[in-house]
Amino acid sequence: MTDNDAEKLRQLSAGFDPARGNWVHRGLDLSTPTKISPEEIEGFKGHYAAQFGQALQGLDWWLDMNPEVLKRYRLYCSLTLRVEPRVMGNGTLAFYALNGYETGCRYFVQSYHQDGLSKDELLEVIAMAFVHAGPRGMQTIAKALEGFEFNDTPNPRAKFPDGWAPDIEAFRSGIDYSTVELTIEERRKVEDWYLRTIGEIPPYVTFMANHRPQLFKTHRSRMENMLYHLPKQMWPTSMLYYHVMSRTAEGIRENVLLCKSWGVSKSDALDTIGNALVFGQMEAASMVQKEAGDIFDNWED
Repeated sequence: MTDNDAEKLRQLSAGFDPARGNWVHRGLDLSTPTKISPEEIEGFKGHYAAQFGQALQGLDWWLDMNPEVLKRYRLYCSLTLRVEPRVMGNGTLAFYALNGYETGCRYFVQSYHQDGLSKDELLEVIAMAFVHAGPRGMQTIAKALEGFEFNDTPNPRAKFPDGWAPDIEAFRSGIDYSTVELTIEERRKVEDWYLRTIGEIPPYVTFMANHRPQLFKTHRSRMENMLYHLPKQMWPTSMLYYHVMSRTAEGIRENVLLCKSWGVSKSDALDTIGNALVFGQMEAASMVQKEAGDIFDNWED
């Protein structure tokens, strides 16, 4: 496969817009769910080989058994993606890692690699996954990435949504990283950070500051010193995605508010949620409504 052929197959993810009569996505004509052609099968398999570095046997299985099931699934998934693709946060890596899914971890990183993320940026993606994956998940990721070659200077570079940019200072609350003790003044600074950025103080802040202040401070130290290369918006979109897909209601509201505060568009936040619902399904959508429905109802792009 030539580089040009691979690029064309990767771009089958782009431009899905049925409102304008374009029903083809990842090689499949989604306007004809009960029919499939050899050309569609070839295009679908070619896309996954080019973008993810390997076939997804679980999806290919439906090509043989009942293509309609696959096409209706892909129709839903396709509507959660931008017509004009941009790199955004995604919590799938932590989810896959905790479930021991090495193949998924590998193709997740491969996909971001194909999208043009550098080694430094990919390591920050993995660092975000490590927050929830822990040592168990990192064992899976380490095995999955054996022999993987990172690219220090990818060309072309990844494209992020307009206005997204690195901003490590946006995370900083003013705490002293040289000590684990959380002073009264530092607690005030952290609480002020939450009030400035999302307008409220999440319950865990009060609980941890009251009962385990050292743990809370070291958690903040990780968060405040993680994304030097990636746009800051990758943090809340990644965390929002993870909490929706894993049906963890407590993490949803904070990250919706942080998305809004840091310039993530309403549409991109909803696409993040919609794509995570591929896993979380409608039960998670109910969680989003309960936790953050009021935010979306009053959010104007």
